[in-house]
Amino acid sequence: MTADHAAHAPLLRLLPHVTRHRGTFWWTLLSGLFVQLGLLTLGLLGALTLSLAVRGERAAVVPLTAGLLLTAVLCALVTWRESYVAHDLAYRILADLRDRVFTASRRSLPARHRPRHSGDLGAVALSDVETLEWLYAHTAAQALVSTVLLTVTIWLSLLLSPWLLLAWGPALLVIAALPWLTGGAAARRGAELTAANAALQADIVETVAGMRELAGAGALDRRRTELAEGTRALTRAQRRIAAVNGAETAVADLAVAAAGAAALGMTAAGVAGSDPALAPVAFALATVALGPIAQISALLRNFGTLLAAARRIDAVLTMPPATAEPVAPLPPAPGPLVFDRVTFRYHPTGPLVLDEVSFTARPGEIVALVGPSGGGKSTCVSLALRMWDPDSGTITLGGVDLSRLADADLRAAVTAVPQRIDLLAGTVGDNVRLAVPDASPERVHAAASAAGLLAPASGLPLGLDTPVAERGTGLSGGQRARVALARALLVDAPVLILDEALAALDAHAEAALHAVLRERAADRITLVVTHRASTVRAADRVLELRSGRLRPIGPP
Repeated sequence: MTADHAAHAPLLRLLPHVTRHRGTFWWTLLSGLFVQLGLLTLGLLGALTLSLAVRGERAAVVPLTAGLLLTAVLCALVTWRESYVAHDLAYRILADLRDRVFTASRRSLPARHRPRHSGDLGAVALSDVETLEWLYAHTAAQALVSTVLLTVTIWLSLLLSPWLLLAWGPALLVIAALPWLTGGAAARRGAELTAANAALQADIVETVAGMRELAGAGALDRRRTELAEGTRALTRAQRRIAAVNGAETAVADLAVAAAGAAALGMTAAGVAGSDPALAPVAFALATVALGPIAQISALLRNFGTLLAAARRIDAVLTMPPATAEPVAPLPPAPGPLVFDRVTFRYHPTGPLVLDEVSFTARPGEIVALVGPSGGGKSTCVSLALRMWDPDSGTITLGGVDLSRLADADLRAAVTAVPQRIDLLAGTVGDNVRLAVPDASPERVHAAASAAGLLAPASGLPLGLDTPVAERGTGLSGGQRARVALARALLVDAPVLILDEALAALDAHAEAALHAVLRERAADRITLVVTHRASTVRAADRVLELRSGRLRPIGPP
């Protein structure tokens, strides 16, 4: 593979996102071609009408004027159609690329070896995808249209006067050469701009996400200063690109103007026997021919930015999955959840987080997992949810290795209420239904009632209709925990994992929830990660994790 091919490989690998929409792409191409040919016809008819008017051939001017008006109307309609199909293609490609970015993120995160900040992934999904969409949805079709238009214009110029090519041919070479002459510098500037933009967007996303923590630590002013410096860095990169692009645009515009003036002057002077009266036609041919080429040249001057965006998107799409693709369905009646000599570390050279941990949680049991912070309890939860796979050992459900379960089956079989609960903007009911959107109102009501959301003491007088702000702002920790518990109960999975989920509940609410868990525990495995003595006492068995090693304690 050559160096140039390797450098452009990300763009080539992303081409299938266009070919998947080849029908819309060809409509975009044809619409753009009709628009450009219409504009060429409009310009030539206008120039020819002017030439005939100067000659005094008024009888021919009237039908040409009518044709000019009709062409203008048709151009307007075709331009509208071209804009519609081009945007349709653009939005399809945007949706496709973003869907693939999110899918790759779900498969690959959290990454153990090459972590990506959530803000950085947001920049890839939003800014980089939008940058690249312009290349595939607009530039590719425009390049093909310009090639056809250039061919037509050359033919018409030869019909008018072969010498006319000498007027705008050099300008064409200058415009076409600009992107290649400045390509290396443009690539460096584009990479710098993309990096600065991505860094700023990532910082903004993470600042918004951590606003409460920053305010609590008194670090908001310092964070604002850092964001201001990031903005200045982005502005400097934008200014450098704008200055160089402005100079290149000026050169291209000067070349178009020079070509038009040369064509006008040569024809008006009667060079090679050309008719001076057709000077406006020659001027129109020269400028219309170079217009689309100048647009493509301007777009290619931003090739460095496009390539940098493609590399960032490609890096996300080609990230190796954190877990292997599953192949087996869930057995009809899931049996025990078994950790068998499970060993795990977050980095190949890092310390052991779990050291040959083995235990069995059977249907009908409530098993409490206790131990000091950092002992590996939450890691067990992540492994049971198959966020990662063990380094050695196996985790099975009903005798089937979790690594072989289809993802949809695993999510239906194992549900968890995390330690940190962030809700989506909407209502309490919306957040409960998130796991099972088509659940009947009766099921949603029953799950919410079991989680204590509808009790007078819940502090939610509107019940399921209570509005929820972004990230659950406006609800207390206990109320957010109840919403997450209701969601988990609505799924009614064979395995329920509570990762410190009861810590935010008061004693009365916790006791009520224990009763609900016990009532529904006949066929369910309930694994509770906790530090609370009251929760431990409600369990059937207690397991202690300390420094990655498991020590069975027995009954509470």
